[in-house]
Amino acid sequence: MIGKTFKIAGRFLLRYGLAIVLIWLGLMKLKNIEADYLKDVLANSSLFNWLLKYFTSYAFSQIVAYLQMALGVLIALKPVARKVSFWGGLVATVILFISVSTLLTSSYVWLSPYGFPELSKLGQSILKDVVLLGAALWCVGDSA
Repeated sequence: MIGKTFKIAGRFLLRYGLAIVLIWLGLMKLKNIEADYLKDVLANSSLFNWLLKYFTSYAFSQIVAYLQMALGVLIALKPVARKVSFWGGLVATVILFISVSTLLTSSYVWLSPYGFPELSKLGQSILKDVVLLGAALWCVGDSA
């Protein structure tokens, strides 16, 4: 009985916690300070520094913000739109995978001169995306 209760509560928190976090963090990305953080991550990433040639950090941050908020809403719609929720979870998985990959591709996430395993404040904020990625993957599987 208690195992089933915890499983139900866990499922609820995985889906709707992910949705809330995506929406909330999307709202925060609308602020200039988040664009500054994003610029530092992109500029110091061997995979993503090319984006700054085509977008200002503020414009890119705005795109990511609105996309994150939309994905949070789509994921939350599972009770009424299972397929929509599936696609929201799938796109969130891709975005979170990209975010997690910056842990390996950006020197800005490590405290210099210490390097691994000492994460900077920004690296610590990206580390949470590992758990969010797991929640997004679960949402995709649960909505399929």
